[in-house]
Amino acid sequence: MTDCRGNAARRDPRLLEGVIANLTIFRQLPGALVTELAAQARIQHVPRGVSICRRGDRLPGLFAVGYGMVKLGLHGDDGAERVIRLVGPRETFGNATSLLGRPSSFEASALEDCLLAVIPSASVLDLVGRDADFARGIVLHLADRALGFLAEVETDALPRAIQRVASYLEAAVEPVNGSGTWRVRLPVSKTVVAARLGIKKETLSRLLRKLVERGLIAVAGRDIVVNDRPALAAVARRPYGRQRAEPALN
Repeated sequence: MTDCRGNAARRDPRLLEGVIANLTIFRQLPGALVTELAAQARIQHVPRGVSICRRGDRLPGLFAVGYGMVKLGLHGDDGAERVIRLVGPRETFGNATSLLGRPSSFEASALEDCLLAVIPSASVLDLVGRDADFARGIVLHLADRALGFLAEVETDALPRAIQRVASYLEAAVEPVNGSGTWRVRLPVSKTVVAARLGIKKETLSRLLRKLVERGLIAVAGRDIVVNDRPALAAVARRPYGRQRAEPALN
């Protein structure tokens, strides 16, 4: 796999079918088409910390995460990293770049030991031309990702760090077993989450403590229990300058 890093790719039809069938982007794909894609895809094992692709690389296809966590990022001229997305199981990355045949605009690296399925762009485009339902699913998925990206940009544009943290938690919150309790499980370390939000780890820890002090959340490692979801959402939406200044939170 030219231009992409990690251990040598290999084919494992049964494993590939399992990964592809569970992907959000292909959730409605008939079994026969899953088998067809799997026959042309490859498995790649990438150890933690290893680069998967660099900016400017030509991607051989869509990368699907079977397990593990992948970080997509950019590096500025000053060397500072900006995390633009975290990709976990059942998700894909490199979709638009590979389908358009353009060089990668981001860098990807494994935050954990990862199993990736590499699905050739030509195989996906061929199915788009032959199967209307498949084409519709691809279009809807890419549209959903575009809206998700706009939401992330909106979060990044929030003028106060406390708003960005609250917005991130509000977007990631999930119910716990129908108990009425809400929880956020940070998918990665606080260092990586902080980088994703454009703040320092120390700032993130301090802002989480502020939310704890207000009784909005409780923190235990990567697990965050949301005690007052409406109040958390209000912090995320609060316009800059509303209420008292709190300059230390910026």
